[in-house]
Amino acid sequence: MNDIDSDKTFMIKAYFDDLEKRIAFLKELANGNHTDEALMLCCCYIEALGSRQYHDSNRKAKNYYRILVEFSGNSIFALVHPKQLKNLLKDKKLFIPNIYHIELIVDGFGKELIPQQEVICRLAPVATEEQMNWLNDNLFKGTMAAISYDRIRSDLVHDISTSNLTFSETTFDGKQVPDMNFSLFYPALIKIFENLKEMSLETNTWYWEQ
Repeated sequence: MNDIDSDKTFMIKAYFDDLEKRIAFLKELANGNHTDEALMLCCCYIEALGSRQYHDSNRKAKNYYRILVEFSGNSIFALVHPKQLKNLLKDKKLFIPNIYHIELIVDGFGKELIPQQEVICRLAPVATEEQMNWLNDNLFKGTMAAISYDRIRSDLVHDISTSNLTFSETTFDGKQVPDMNFSLFYPALIKIFENLKEMSLETNTWYWEQ
């Protein structure tokens, strides 16, 4: 390893050492009865890592979604919540002409979280080509990750506090969906951190450059 590579390795390790300390401090906050603050920072760190990874400053919500889906190791974030999807589509002018048929299909999902590909397959027979193109690019807005961005990350940042977000009637594979709280997001952040660190150290290249 030449001096340039060695210097870069040192910088990468220092970056992740500092980030690890910041993440560890969130646990201290939560244990000290500052759960809202810990959760807010947790979600903000996830968003920041996503924006750095995907380089799209205009789609911060999608960056947040992608980093959770691709690096957290928790598949729940990619699943579509039927109520979130229904609210999303009925507010889009694009879907007004055939919203009745679309809502019939969405209502048929009941209170079960649905994989995105299943949503696409079920809506394809009644949706127009333009609608399908929109869904392929924006269906993430109906996911659990998007709910957390709107209802947790944004509420905490702009309104200081947020209500406990529970899904007592929502299921996936017959099991109740967990609450969206620090206990869900902190392990996700740690896993994201570990994966990005491993990527960077294995290649001696910043994760956002890969």
